Amino acid sequence: MSLELGPKGLLVFEDYAKANTSSSHHAQRKGIPVPQRPTLQPQEPGSATSSSVTVYWKVNPGDIIDCFQVYCMEDPHGAVSEEYRVTVKESYCALEELEPDKTYKVWVMAVNYTGCSLPSERLAFRTAPSVPVIDTERCTVMWDSATLRWTSAKQTPEESYTLEYCRQYELEGEGLRSISGIKSCDQKVLLQPNENYLFYIKAVNEAGASEQSEAALISTKGTRFHLLKASAHPALELSVDQTTLHYSRDALENTPSTGEQCPSILGELLQTHGYYYWETIVSGSTAYRLGVTYSTANRNSPLGENSLSWCLQCIPTPSGCRYQLLHSDVQSSVFVIEIPERVGTLLDYQLGRLSFYNAQSGQLLGTFWQRFTQPCHPALALEMPGSLEVSMVLEVPEFTKDS
Repeated sequence: MSLELGPKGLLVFEDYAKANTSSSHHAQRKGIPVPQRPTLQPQEPGSATSSSVTVYWKVNPGDIIDCFQVYCMEDPHGAVSEEYRVTVKESYCALEELEPDKTYKVWVMAVNYTGCSLPSERLAFRTAPSVPVIDTERCTVMWDSATLRWTSAKQTPEESYTLEYCRQYELEGEGLRSISGIKSCDQKVLLQPNENYLFYIKAVNEAGASEQSEAALISTKGTRFHLLKASAHPALELSVDQTTLHYSRDALENTPSTGEQCPSILGELLQTHGYYYWETIVSGSTAYRLGVTYSTANRNSPLGENSLSWCLQCIPTPSGCRYQLLHSDVQSSVFVIEIPERVGTLLDYQLGRLSFYNAQSGQLLGTFWQRFTQPCHPALALEMPGSLEVSMVLEVPEFTKDS
């Protein structure tokens, strides 16, 4: 029931007095006592939504009551606030069009032809939090899991979240799973590979739960990860969306030497299940390394120059570029038909291989056959000023299956 701005007087009683002026009605009503004050019931936990609260009250069994007048006022901690009211016949009502995560003072009066009761005790009623928003750009999707991230307009210590999800084409109401009691704005969920899922998030406080957020489509058909800012060399600048790496000439000249010959950065850890494919836009750089590394590798040792990292290296030459595979400082030359602008990387734990492709032409640039015994980080390094951008694709290209 929507609220309307209410006057300070008891106009309901006046309305009844004007409407019922016939002598027969007056005689029938004569001698009816004014109702006793109703007893407002405390708010039931979990009963509110983001925009409404439900109010219940009890009355004296002997009272004759025509209607109830329910008042509501935002609890402003001492500030001046407008008073709103609704008129109902039942001994309960839903107050709607309220603000999320706010406290309201509510009281009720019983009304009959004779007059209005005294107001009930004023009790505090609180609305549920506002609806959170899933930030799909910040969600991380792996082969068999996803980390969902969302934002909340006003996060309080007592607030928690409920994450709900199902397969995209599940029958309505079937297969819906939920994780409740989440205290932070992120949650990792184990999923099946090569599936599409719909995710929803709700915010919860003692008063109740918000409405579901809009659905976020998450697919495990591809690989998606962020570059880890904490792992970046001081000379490297990472974009806000954590996908683009930049190495400027100023950084080259002004950053103190740390012994690392090519500044690098790591991506989020890829668990040892199935396979992962991602692409890197390399058109902004002429000297780079792309590959994977174990967490235990020495970061002061350049990518590919130790036994715990593997990479494709692009080296500028007077005639263009040459390419080589690099592992344990052992070089293997790579024949390139055309210089790639986008390099695809396929890490297949099951088959034990790490392959690099020209993502435009589909040419296989080179492959490491390696039984990976630990989870790997994607790794990018720039040996000269330039930029690299990690690009995620939903489907693994067909050309990777032919190599």
